[in-house]
Amino acid sequence: MNEKTLVSITKATDDSVEEAVNKAIDLVNGFSNLNGKKTVCIKPNLCGIKSSTSGQTTDPRIVEAIVQKLNSAFPNLKIFIVESNNSRATADYTFKRLGYTDIAQKYPNVECKNLSEDKKVKITLNGQLFSNLLVPETLLFSDYLISVAKLKTHMDFYYSGVLKNAYGFLLTHRANYHGLMNRALADLNAFYKPDLCLIDGMIAMDGPGPTDGFPKTVGVIIASKDPVAADTVGATVIGIKPSKVKYLKKAEKRGVGTSKNIEIIGCKMEEVQTKFEFIPMKYYYIGRLSLSLQSFSRKCANFAKLLSMTRSGLSMVGFSKVSRRLSYSELLEMVRNTISKIDG
Repeated sequence: MNEKTLVSITKATDDSVEEAVNKAIDLVNGFSNLNGKKTVCIKPNLCGIKSSTSGQTTDPRIVEAIVQKLNSAFPNLKIFIVESNNSRATADYTFKRLGYTDIAQKYPNVECKNLSEDKKVKITLNGQLFSNLLVPETLLFSDYLISVAKLKTHMDFYYSGVLKNAYGFLLTHRANYHGLMNRALADLNAFYKPDLCLIDGMIAMDGPGPTDGFPKTVGVIIASKDPVAADTVGATVIGIKPSKVKYLKKAEKRGVGTSKNIEIIGCKMEEVQTKFEFIPMKYYYIGRLSLSLQSFSRKCANFAKLLSMTRSGLSMVGFSKVSRRLSYSELLEMVRNTISKIDG
């Protein structure tokens, strides 16, 4: 019999943040794999500069509670709070504005790290979308990754949680990948798979999320070692069918996690489940059309690049030499990869 995947739900108020975080982590044995580790990265969702009370960004009190728990159990750890620049501001400004710099100043072993300014290494990645990925050294050499997402709707993809939080690991021109989001998130989470996931559902966001929606109090913390399982529960809590979230399904097929055989511990789903408002469907479909056109235009651009490469290659060596070196299946694979994959 397959072992069940644990997802905890704990109720949280302004007076019980630390208690709720500790319980959520303990229920899923969140720190059981930390022995011998030296470096931990904590990735909150700081996609803008609005405070956590807006429902847009992760509550810094949750991150500080994680820091305190880590320091209590593993006092020799180096802890990085990591994020990249967003469309409104640099990560450094966002850290300062939202209270994360204050956290780092309180603990000698904690540092806020702007991934956009970090040294980077290009890694070959045979992903669904990315042929390679630009990886910050802080993440590359980290021993343990904790994703602390925000519970939100997403007006283009229905839901935003742990898997979507990995979008912050794209370091440049993130808007260019919106039409390719489902495949991008499958690749990013396969590479940056979090060891522990928490979802801040204290004050969440509904309506036109993930940046311009409306704050909605849910009062929960969700935790799991499995990002797909965490998001399956997170989406269900706010009344969104996980099957509607395509990037969740793609990540599951990629082996990032599972949406099946989940055991919810702590609070029962019925105690916390609510219904989030979504945008009118006519506006959703307009957005989806826009993203589909963006994806199509990217493939057209890649196809034009392929034709240019083909002309140059054939003019230099000729078709007969190319056909002797590559089988038809290899040629077709090269064509497919050139059209459908991009650099990250």
